[in-house]
This record gives sequence, structure tokens and C-alpha cells, in this order.
Amino acid sequence: MKSIYVGAKQQLNNCIQLSSKECKDNHAHAYEIATITDSRLSSRTASATLDLNNDFNAMPYDTSQKRFRYDKLRGRWSLAVDFYFACTSHAFGSIVFSELPVYVLLFGGESIYSECHVFCLSFFTVYSICSYLIGMLLYAIPIFGIQTFLGQFSSSGIISVFRVAPIFKGIGYSILFHNLATLSYYAVLASIPLIYAANSLHTVIPWMSCDNAWNSINCSTHSYYDEEDEEQYPHATVEFFRAIIRSADSGTKDLWISWPMLCGVLAVWLLTIFIALKKITFIGKFLRCLGLIMMTTFGAIFVHLLIHVEFSWDSFISYMEPTVNNSKATIMAGVRAAILMPTWVLGPGWGTILTLASHNSFRRNSEKLIYWISGTHMLMTFMALICGRIALDNFEDHVGLFHYHVEEEHNMQFLYLCFAYLFGSFTSLPNFWSFLFFSMLFMAELSAVIIQMMTVLTAIFDEHESARSRKPLITILMITTLLLTSVYFCTKQGFAYLHLLPDIVTLTHLTLSILLLTITTWIYGRERFQCDLQFMLGKTISNFKIFLLRFVTPAFLVISVFQVLYLLQKEDPPSLLMIIIQSLVYVIAPIYMVYKVCRTTGSLRDRVKQCFAPHDWHPVDADNRRFYEEIMGTSEMLVIVDREHRQPT
Repeated sequence: MKSIYVGAKQQLNNCIQLSSKECKDNHAHAYEIATITDSRLSSRTASATLDLNNDFNAMPYDTSQKRFRYDKLRGRWSLAVDFYFACTSHAFGSIVFSELPVYVLLFGGESIYSECHVFCLSFFTVYSICSYLIGMLLYAIPIFGIQTFLGQFSSSGIISVFRVAPIFKGIGYSILFHNLATLSYYAVLASIPLIYAANSLHTVIPWMSCDNAWNSINCSTHSYYDEEDEEQYPHATVEFFRAIIRSADSGTKDLWISWPMLCGVLAVWLLTIFIALKKITFIGKFLRCLGLIMMTTFGAIFVHLLIHVEFSWDSFISYMEPTVNNSKATIMAGVRAAILMPTWVLGPGWGTILTLASHNSFRRNSEKLIYWISGTHMLMTFMALICGRIALDNFEDHVGLFHYHVEEEHNMQFLYLCFAYLFGSFTSLPNFWSFLFFSMLFMAELSAVIIQMMTVLTAIFDEHESARSRKPLITILMITTLLLTSVYFCTKQGFAYLHLLPDIVTLTHLTLSILLLTITTWIYGRERFQCDLQFMLGKTISNFKIFLLRFVTPAFLVISVFQVLYLLQKEDPPSLLMIIIQSLVYVIAPIYMVYKVCRTTGSLRDRVKQCFAPHDWHPVDADNRRFYEEIMGTSEMLVIVDREHRQPT
């Protein structure tokens, strides 16, 4: 422990240095860290003021504020690698195999070739890929890092973590509500690959045959067609999706339930209950096993597809060529790639990374894991992009052209039509490869549901100590309620809205990310934030990274918000119910801010100052907390006095 203390203290010395310009002036205006080693948490005698421009001193806390009590039974990962597998388990989800990355590539801009065109692809050829990489660097990785730091430092969930600025704890409740709303429909997305995997076990794959009860008299199993014909008989693959998944048979009512979907949703929630009631060590092992299985499965599928199509370098070059030269489509495709795809790295809900990181040990070098996890997501996305292009080409070569012969009424049709036909048309072991692929999708979506449920439950039990003793009962009641709300999305009407939800959820993701950056790097303060990072990681954090978090990433997110609003305007408008549900996310936080100020004593100015000041913000481990107090000052906050507040000697 002594070596850790000495190393941390040496690293923390970097926090009190001014900029290089000021350092050259013999450190005339160096920061002073006021260390109060004899004070304890029960003492509230430090006097101070807090301004939003980060010029502050320590201030007494309202003794009526509830102390945070760490849940010693919440546990930690049994292995360090469990955090990696938990964060990459959803990298094999349906969105990476959807039409989004493939259509982005198809509309990727105009191709300009030279004589050495094999090696000299135009920038516009990979415009969409560059957009995706920019989104990863400026959005996904910084927000991933912020969430990891907050979770690992505080060892708490999405509500209690706002001890860093208690007035914003309402944002935690907004995130909780947002995740519950996401879970209500996400279980439906997880049930679809389960249905396809189960039907792959039939001797004759149902979507490759017209001998089913749902098939129409015009059903066809053709493997070739005339591109000039405007109308084609509906293929068996298309009819399977419309009848079993969408419940879109003529004559069905809007609230008609797809019974296969309902059974799939029930299976998803039963598995979620079983896993959610286990300890974090078991959940970590479970996600680790799923991650290894999915990686192995996808590797086998990817290699088999490359062999199946006789993939070569020329094939790769042709896949990188955009087939549609349309500048407007290029811009829109790039926008979607830069926003929606990087968002998936952070998980389908918000705060999942924060929750997973809260189970890390305090001294774990999570910075390296962030890059490994992001790299894994990018690799899986590029591999899935090639698979999607293979599936699309195969479908359009044998069944029909999307948006021409096959009217795409739902954005999930691309995934479940193209890949279902691709694996079903294999001459050798079609059932086996179909089962492998859709089982992999199901495991990824199930992992996403479990992790979202962990995020919700952890937030509740961390914040409300009285609920910890009733964890099994609360878990079962909450999942049962979510199961009942999921039934709506099993209907024809509810399923029709699923293709609008990703854009709506992305807008909420971006807004919450902007607020998180503002709270941590501006309100809490750059100096304190940087010092906390260096104390936890035991190494220097460059000013460039902090600059990126404070200026570049927020600017990118603000631009992205307007882009998503534009995309929503172009799409079909969401239902009034969905607008109301998403609006509640933005209403909860301001209501809590008013409530918090009213509950605090003193003048209005003092109340605001107290509500903005960190409360019980320290490591939960006793040794790390003691070192933090000795190095940083009080356990509540780091006191930094700059030259404007320095008293003359």
C-alpha cells in the first residue's frame, strides 16, 4: 500500500502544475492544494464558496444530505477480462448486420480511379468509413472513457454517481426511466433471432419453402428473376418475415399479437430473471462464456462466407466501391454512420458502461481496456460490413432488388431477409449455418438485455439502501412489468414503430452525453477531474485528452443532435405515446433540481452552492479513500486555490 501511496502522490503532483507558459515564470501562480488530513466525514467545518467557473474553495455540506452507503454485497468481477467481454458482448448485435453499414458503403460517394486504382482508392470511396472512424474518435471513445472513470472511481450506478454534483442526480433518474423504456421494446429485438434460430432446426427451413400455413397462393421460391420486371412474386423468405415477425397478413388488426414473438419475448425475460438474480461473479462468467462463443462462431461464419463466395482482393476492392453516385445520399449515409454506429459501442441503453465499470477494482488500468474494447467493436463492424455486402449481393442476384422488387417496409427486413436467404440457400449444412448465425445474434441481444437490466437494478439498489434486502422481489416484479409492456411491441402496430426508435434513442444518448461532459469537465472542474483520473490510474493524463473532452467532443455532439433532428424530420413521425415517453426523460431532471434546492437549507445562493458541490465523492475502499484524503484534501472535494483567491502574505 505504501508504494501505491507514494506513486499516486508523485503522479498527483502533476495536477497542481499550471500551463507551460505559467511554469516558465518560476511557477509564480502555481496552484495550492489545501490538505486537511485530520478532518473526518462527520466534520463539516471547512468554509468555502463554489462558482460555476471552477473558482472555488471547500464549503460546508448540509448535514441533512443523506450519506452514501456502499453496498458491500454488490461484488466485483472475478477476472479483469470480464469487463472486456461484458462491454463487447453486444458487438455482435443486429445493428452491425443491419442495412445501415451496408447502405452507407453503397452510397459512399463517387469513385475516382487512377491507373493504380487497386491501391489508390479515392477518399470518397471510403467516405462513410472515415465518418464512422471520426464518430468513434470524437464521440464513442471519449464518452466510453468518461463513463468508465465515473463508474470505476465511485463504484456506484447511474444515480449515485451524481454525488459528483448532487443537483444533477435527477439526470440519473432520467437515465433510469430511459433504460426502462428501452428495455420494454428491446426484448422484442432479442426474440426475433431466437425465432429464426428455432426454425432453423426444422428439416426443411420454413423460409425456403412455400408449404406453410402462412404462405399465399403467389408464394415463390425462385432463385433467378428478370431485373426489368417491376413486379415479382413474393419470395418465401419475405412471406415468413411478414407473417411470423410483422404479423402483416391482410385482414389482421393493428393490435394483433404475433404468438411466436410473444413466446420469444417470454423466453428472453425468463432467462433475464435467472441471470439477474445471480451474483456479479456469475454474471461475469456467463458473459465471458457468451463472448467467447460469439467470437468463435462469428469467426467460423466469416471464414466460411469468404470461402463460399471465393473472396479475393479484387472482391474487397469492388466492395469498397460505392454503387450509387449521389452526393445527398452520400452525406446522409455518412451522417448515419458517424452517429448511430458509434452509439452502439456505448450499448443500447445509457450508462451501461458506467455500471459495468463500477465492478472494476479501483486501481485497474481501464484506459487500455477502453482502446481494446473500441478496437474490437470496430473490427466486428468491418467484418460484419463485408458479411452484409455478401448477403445483399446474393439476395439481389437471386431474389430481387431491395426498394424495387422487395418493398422494405421495416429496416429489419434487410438483416432477416438477406441473411436468412443466404444461409438457407447453402448447398451444404444450411440448417447448421443458419442456426449458428441467428443463435449468435440472439446471444448478443440477450447480453444487451441482461446488461441493461443490471444497469437499472444496480442504480436502484445503490441509491436506496432499504431496497437491498428485497432485491429478489423487486427484480422479479420489475421484470414482470417490463414483460407486460413488451407485449405491445409484439403487435402489428407496436412492431411498426421499432424502426423509428433507434433515431429517437440516439437523440437521448447524445443529449445525456453532452450533460455528462458538462458536469464532469466544467462544473466539477477540469483540475479536479484530471487529478481524480491520475489518482485512480496512477499515471499522468495529458492535457490534450482533457481538451478533447471539454471542447472537441461537445462540439461534435451538438452538431450530431441537429443532424439526428433532421433525420427524424425526414422519417415517418413517431407516435404521440413515444414522444411523451421520451419527453419525460427531459422533464425528470429539472423537477429534481428544483426539489433538491428546496430541500437544502440556507439562502438561495448558499443552497445552489451546496447542491453543486460534490458530496461523499471519494473511493469506497478504505485504504484508497485514506490516500485520497491525504493527497487531495477532504473526502468531499479537492480544494484548489488559484491566484485570484490567494491571500496576500
